[in-house]
Amino acid sequence: MASSERQTIQIVSHGPSCFDGVVAAATVARFHEGDRVSVALAANNESDRVIQGLKPANERGPDEVWITDLSWNSVATAEHLSRLVRGGTRIYWIDHHRSAISRAGEPQFNVPFAGKVLSEEFSAARLAFNFLKRRLRSSAAERRSLEDFFPIVELADDHDRWVHRLPESPQWALAVQTLGGVESYREIMRLRSPVMSRKLARALEAGRQAMQQSLKLARSTLTERALSNGLLLRAACCVGYSSEVAAELYKDQHQAVIALFDMRSQGVSLRRSVDCALDLSELARSLGGGGHAAAAGFAMDELKRAPAEKLVERLAAALGNS
Repeated sequence: MASSERQTIQIVSHGPSCFDGVVAAATVARFHEGDRVSVALAANNESDRVIQGLKPANERGPDEVWITDLSWNSVATAEHLSRLVRGGTRIYWIDHHRSAISRAGEPQFNVPFAGKVLSEEFSAARLAFNFLKRRLRSSAAERRSLEDFFPIVELADDHDRWVHRLPESPQWALAVQTLGGVESYREIMRLRSPVMSRKLARALEAGRQAMQQSLKLARSTLTERALSNGLLLRAACCVGYSSEVAAELYKDQHQAVIALFDMRSQGVSLRRSVDCALDLSELARSLGGGGHAAAAGFAMDELKRAPAEKLVERLAAALGNS
């Protein structure tokens, strides 16, 4: 592609270390190989700020903006995206979170998208792959570049939807979470087959050790309560690796809801046992968050202060100032 024909592509995807968000971004980038591509990985509570920071194409901003595996909350964000469209930017939105799909008709999503895919059928990475495959240009090399990437897309889809038909998919998710989203994106973009690079493999080993430390903290802080509706609520603290830790905490439990306060991200992750039908996305949404039926999350400022407040109380009592 000649330099004058190169487009500027901005991808905003779920992060900072979400396997599906990273692979969704990499899928779009693979499709736009040869263009100028920039990637931002944003947590749910950062999406409005990051998106509102994008410049329109006529101010040397991107020709296209892709928002993948991520939604937003503010009407001001929709207004900003609409201004980008008026300035010549094409906006694409691809998401599979139930909380986003259920809110799609609300004012904050009233944007003239050039393309939009909202579906729980697949993860965001696979939805993006399917959408882009239909838009492939005629070059056989371009088709091969995207199609060769499908095995990695399939790994992300398998893990993010908890299908776990592919036994190696949790290992990839653990490696990405440990290495970090930006570095993982760079490593994944270099891959030409679904075989971990040395850097990803080292991250996987480090992640296994760190996950065990996080699980140790969770078990030492575990608190549980049997609810009148028959659910067992188990809450604990962790340091990252919330999905892996939760899987250990709901193992052999029935009708269990796991709530983990992540000391690293300062957010709460919700998971449920296999036999539990509670829609966690609705629970999280009622608390200002969102997600999927079986995996969701939210943030709560008072939880961030709770350890320090408790520590102050105990130290004040020890100093005779209770």
